Amino acid sequence: MQAEAWRMLGACHAEQDQDKLAIECLERAISQDPYNLEALLALGVSYVNELDSTRALRNLRAWVAHNPTYHGLEVDANDGYGDGSLMDEVMQLMLKAQEHSLMDSRTTTDEGTQGDPDVQQVLGVLYNVTRHLDSAAEAFDQAAKAQPSDHAVWNKLGATLANSQRSEDALPAYHRALGLKPRYARGWLNLGIAHANLGRPKASVRAYLRALELSPQADHIWNYIRIALSGMDRYDLVQVAAKQSIQELRDAFPSIPNDDPTALLTEA
Repeated sequence: MQAEAWRMLGACHAEQDQDKLAIECLERAISQDPYNLEALLALGVSYVNELDSTRALRNLRAWVAHNPTYHGLEVDANDGYGDGSLMDEVMQLMLKAQEHSLMDSRTTTDEGTQGDPDVQQVLGVLYNVTRHLDSAAEAFDQAAKAQPSDHAVWNKLGATLANSQRSEDALPAYHRALGLKPRYARGWLNLGIAHANLGRPKASVRAYLRALELSPQADHIWNYIRIALSGMDRYDLVQVAAKQSIQELRDAFPSIPNDDPTALLTEA
């Protein structure tokens, strides 16, 4: 039970865009319960966010090894296309898991999408690590269709699309995530980044401020705000941002009505 409490605390930190704290908690969870699949998957994602691909891959490999559905899957040592790397091993395992899940009729959703959505999520993470972003987006799209009420999956889809220079396409995914969970700091931050990429600095700042209201300890968000303000030549407000005063910025960037992310579409 203590392991699950650490997992839940780690998940909360991840939702607040605080991956370092999330990793500390998730590692505690795994140390007490190495078979906690949710913690292993979340830990893999947080390590990817922290650009630590080796630790991410180790945890994703453990997710497969400890998953009773896929226990016993092995890498083909005679595969002439493999390079023997950790990435190659984990990718082979996940592709085998995907093949296994596709043969299991129990994983067919009402929409006709086949496959274990957790496998699709892991594949999406792996493809992000290898920068095969189109494949990553397809995997997360499949996962989102299978789990339409999972706000985090929609956010992963949006982030992958944005990283593929498709920020406009990312907006509906972020809107879906925030519609499911309006108090989702990571979702608001990512929405702000997408608007910034699309040349909408005012919309981006309003989204960033909402993220900060939900996660005041996420100081790195102020860097995004200062960049957006500088791009608008609002150096007077850059000084305000340096004081980290949300309230003083609210006169220029009002709160988002009803936490409706689509309201930002009319903002420059």
